[in-house]
Amino acid sequence: RTGAMLTGVPDGNGAYLKSAEVVRLIYQSESYGPLTRQETFPFFVNEPEHVGFTGSHIHFIDLNRSLLANFLNDGAPASAEHMVIDSGEAVQKMYNLKRELVGKRGAASSSRPHHSNVNLAGEYIVIKTPSKADWLMQSLCSAHLAPAFQWGEGMGVQDDLFITNEEWISYESTAQGLIGLPAHVLDLARNELWAISAFGLGGFEKIVEVNTGTKDFVAFVPSGYNGAFGGNFPEIVAQRNGNFSRSDGGSYVWPENIVPTRLFLGKKGANKDGNSDNTAFLARNGFEFGALYGFATDCAAGTPGAEGRDNWHKNTATAGAKVTGAFYRLRWKDAPGTVKDFVHDAAWEFQDAPDGAPAGWCFWNANGKDASGAKTEHVSPDPRGGARVLQGSTAGYFGIYDFSEVTAKLASGALPASIPATYTCLQPESDITSMIDLGGAGQYADGQTAVVNPDQGQNPGKKTFEDVDGLEWLAAAGGEDYVVIHEDSGNDFGERKFLGRVGSPMKYYFVAMSGGTKNSRSLAKVSGVAGVMKSPNSHEFSGATDLSGLLARDASGAFRLAAGPQNGMGRKLAMEVPVGNKDIVVSLQAHSNWGGWTESFHSDAVGQLYIYRPSLPSS
Repeated sequence: RTGAMLTGVPDGNGAYLKSAEVVRLIYQSESYGPLTRQETFPFFVNEPEHVGFTGSHIHFIDLNRSLLANFLNDGAPASAEHMVIDSGEAVQKMYNLKRELVGKRGAASSSRPHHSNVNLAGEYIVIKTPSKADWLMQSLCSAHLAPAFQWGEGMGVQDDLFITNEEWISYESTAQGLIGLPAHVLDLARNELWAISAFGLGGFEKIVEVNTGTKDFVAFVPSGYNGAFGGNFPEIVAQRNGNFSRSDGGSYVWPENIVPTRLFLGKKGANKDGNSDNTAFLARNGFEFGALYGFATDCAAGTPGAEGRDNWHKNTATAGAKVTGAFYRLRWKDAPGTVKDFVHDAAWEFQDAPDGAPAGWCFWNANGKDASGAKTEHVSPDPRGGARVLQGSTAGYFGIYDFSEVTAKLASGALPASIPATYTCLQPESDITSMIDLGGAGQYADGQTAVVNPDQGQNPGKKTFEDVDGLEWLAAAGGEDYVVIHEDSGNDFGERKFLGRVGSPMKYYFVAMSGGTKNSRSLAKVSGVAGVMKSPNSHEFSGATDLSGLLARDASGAFRLAAGPQNGMGRKLAMEVPVGNKDIVVSLQAHSNWGGWTESFHSDAVGQLYIYRPSLPSS
């Protein structure tokens, strides 16, 4: 309809009001350029220099608001084509960590590089080089769209922004002077993408804004890998140990997945020195002057801290179990606009004792301070505006961190040394089969059902959640809370999607499954999109966005939310909508769909964006 080709596979998404009658949907493709599969066709930025990027793209799709609101109602057209107004690339300008417009890749080195691809000398160090572009935007994973003042009047970021991240990469094993992977913040009004180091450079799965309860500070919670760079880089580890010492006398190890839940607090309208700056985009929104924190707890023998996060959730935790601790400020400090060797990054500090914590406390990592554990996957903020965040894990558990004292701690105008916090387990790594309502669906080709997960073709399949990836916390009418749950497990018969009702016990409503190497549809080479099936492979449901606040109407049929700063109204309206009336955008990554015409047009694997309206049993 628009002439713009969109790329796959779709992952993180979000939506906001571009105008009173236009909903702009933002989504990113999780693509790997030359590293696997096929290079996507490039997008170009920083004209007239015409700098090309392959790999992941960020796209916009503009939708007629009235037609979108009626799309799932009886009598609406079956096709969504009629409500599409425009679509295309969402990024026009791109800045690197030095705040420079990214330039073209040089033959030997680059003076204005995309820092994710190079070392300190500007030399390209990714194991494969793009053939169609200057740079690789590697694996943009999940994302979070934060509209201006989403938590209340003057509360939250000051601009509509989309925060995304490169999650992993493969560097040459002998590479020196690694820099790492930043987060990227998209200024939606100006189509400008900024690389930032505020959260460190370990690569991320998802970063979300959480409410501080103040007008002067913002909070973000990053999750993810902490050093998934394609190896363990012993020479870089040796350099870390040569420059820094652990307080326990131990040696640093490669930091991948040695990381707790983190929290970033930033002062709005402040430059990197803390001085007033309400002009620059990053300063205005709190990314320049702040501090990074990690959750720590008592690690004496017999405590959850000593057991480690993964083992505690598997062997000890029950639903509702709590862990008392605090978020402690790291010694590491960001230096916005400068680029340092990864040896100096925040990623390593979680192997040391938290600064200022009681004796015997440690960061609550997945598997202690000396070994990698399960990856922290998606996070999602409290949709009711509390200083709380939902955190999941590939080990199949999830729970809520509550740091409500942050508002009082920020009252002085200074960044605190620590913030008391409590973690509550919603779902341990335990049997969920009796908690699942299949609704008469979920039949596997081998005779089992989707109450289990045969991620290696086993019969019986696993009775726990497996590799929980996507999580999105929803607030609904009647004080009900729900969690969108997506697995990324390699389920041979189809990856599962659930809607969980928060309670004691939890209740999981099966929504859908897709893909799988032994799925009968996949084996028959059936695809939801014609002409793209390559071979049976896994699929994955990914990002989720609740549209109900944007689409809420009053009794006269007029939309209730105005375009512009939300001042908390979007969140307020969403929590007034019953779950059965919510329209939710969901991404589907179809890793089987990279054949046929995709190999000519180079759009990578073809996925789909859905609008989903829950239909739950009345009981």
